[in-house]
Amino acid sequence: MSSNSGNITAKLLLLRDLDSVIDFSRASSQFSIILYLAERSRPVSVAELSRIIGDTRKSILDSLRKLEKKGLINRVESVDDLYVGLSEQGKEFIHKLLEVLTPIKTASSEILNIPTRLNVSKELVTSINLYRLLVQIGLSRRKYMEASEVGRIMVGAGRIQDVIIESFTTSPTRFFKVVKKGDKEIITLDKQGLEVLKKTPHYQAFEKNPVYRTLVVLTGTPWLTEIEEEINIALGATTSIFITGAILTGLGWLLLPGLVSSILIVVFNVLLNRLLVIIPG
Repeated sequence: MSSNSGNITAKLLLLRDLDSVIDFSRASSQFSIILYLAERSRPVSVAELSRIIGDTRKSILDSLRKLEKKGLINRVESVDDLYVGLSEQGKEFIHKLLEVLTPIKTASSEILNIPTRLNVSKELVTSINLYRLLVQIGLSRRKYMEASEVGRIMVGAGRIQDVIIESFTTSPTRFFKVVKKGDKEIITLDKQGLEVLKKTPHYQAFEKNPVYRTLVVLTGTPWLTEIEEEINIALGATTSIFITGAILTGLGWLLLPGLVSSILIVVFNVLLNRLLVIIPG
């Protein structure tokens, strides 16, 4: 494997720890807030965050609650508004992000300028999308993905999708192949892409952990957040159907499968929490 490919592999693997703190694919607002706060040497108001990020106050407050719970920000109460800034843990998160994604060194003031922030954001989005595409194709039943479906798993999609495919279907980092299947274009892993896939925590868990492998096969997705959602919805609906049936019909025996389903929900979530220690969501 080339040194360039090796560097990309290292970045993909190191992203696991950062993504476990903020699920970048589902929490873009949290990520934007962290990056903006990293630029500021003073606490920032919710009104300013809402204006700069372009989101509603309610959405910003929801993201701030989650970031505070993760220990990444500190709040400063004020008469006119709520102000927030990065905590020491938040500053450490940003430093790790820079170390993983870019060789750029910050100034001694430790404040990131706008070009640096945009560069980090771009590299992060590219790395996450590359990782997601590798894992999605590599762990799927078909071992390929239709080009028209790629946007579904991308963070940002649009032009980002085209850049990923264009950049990683040619040497020296040829991870994917685009081929024709009937009247459709499909994307498969090239030899180099398969080598990188085998080093990912998702692939290693799929090979070694029968519980995770079974869940991926059953749901068709390698992402724990999606697995959790699908299984909980299915088991929750089953529980409701049997309990409602027992109440409406007076058939007490219907309570038994309902009880079993509710127990399975608890067991499943315990297993899922253990898997989250091994692999990111």
